[in-house]
Amino acid sequence: MERALGALRDFTRRDILLRFYADRRARSVDDVAKDAGIHRSVAFDHLERLVALGYLDGERRRGLPGKPAKIYQLTAGPLQISHPMRRYDVLAEGLAHSLEGIGGREAFRLAGRALGRSLAIPGAVSLTAALEPLTDMGGDYEVGRAGRIDCLNCLFAEVCRQVPEICSFHAGVIEGLSGTYDQQSEVESLGFGEEGGCAFFVAS
Repeated sequence: MERALGALRDFTRRDILLRFYADRRARSVDDVAKDAGIHRSVAFDHLERLVALGYLDGERRRGLPGKPAKIYQLTAGPLQISHPMRRYDVLAEGLAHSLEGIGGREAFRLAGRALGRSLAIPGAVSLTAALEPLTDMGGDYEVGRAGRIDCLNCLFAEVCRQVPEICSFHAGVIEGLSGTYDQQSEVESLGFGEEGGCAFFVAS
């Protein structure tokens, strides 16, 4: 909790860190200073503080002669502040491993459908509207053409890293939300895309 508060306490530092979460590409000090509208020395101090707190990693790359550029990128998982401490991630991972042993991919999909149905918005007129319960929780989805769904912020990313079958659970949730399982359609996981994101395809 102290680590998260240290990262978020200062408004400018919080803004810089949240920009890394919103767009995970690596950035230089000058990039960060320009985006945040601050002097590069101020940006450097905040970036080094975030490195010390464990949220960013700084790597030197060849820049101008005699001045190697330092590039920063996000390395930490999601920001979590809980008091008293709660470890829902450990619980989720334990339950996922148990489900994996009981029924494999189909068990994950059925569990996801059940959750999706319980969250579904009656009469949702589009897939984007159907996904609103997940976006309200913090998920970020882009529904493209030809049935592709890009998840830019996966709510289950950390558990997915440990138990990849969670992607089948996520696909089942989308099926339950959208009712595609009633239309003899299946949501297929396309796996991880960018760090923290993944993609799906609604196959008819």
